[in-house]
Amino acid sequence: MNKSLPSLSLFGNTYLEHLERRIHDSNNKQFSDEDLLTLYSVYGTALQRALDVLEKYPIVDTYSTANKGRVLIEIKGDNDRCYRVFPRINYCPCLGFRHQVIEKRCQITCKHILVGRIASILGKTVDREVTQEQYLMLVQSMFDVE
Repeated sequence: MNKSLPSLSLFGNTYLEHLERRIHDSNNKQFSDEDLLTLYSVYGTALQRALDVLEKYPIVDTYSTANKGRVLIEIKGDNDRCYRVFPRINYCPCLGFRHQVIEKRCQITCKHILVGRIASILGKTVDREVTQEQYLMLVQSMFDVE
């Protein structure tokens, strides 16, 4: 295991929070080249793959219950498969997360987590309100065996 991954993960989250505050308080809703270089130094190829997904699917769906008490982010992946992740929680049901993050410990997250976070920061999400029952069905479908 790479012993620097926990501190790198903390730096990555802190930097994303910084970008979120800066972009929220600004009219400029995009990352600078310097931002992208910093993010790439933390996330590597996962960032590049996330940007590729956002280029192909520029709007990301979110599902939330009333008053946004519970939220899921849905990211379109390869082969038209959709992955649902919780905001600000570093877990994805994709195989890449399992292999690269959990088993090999060579990445700190997967492209789907980054897509969800970047889309939220840049305001590239569309919220769909769902009932509690619909939300629970969406969460349950996250753990269906492929």
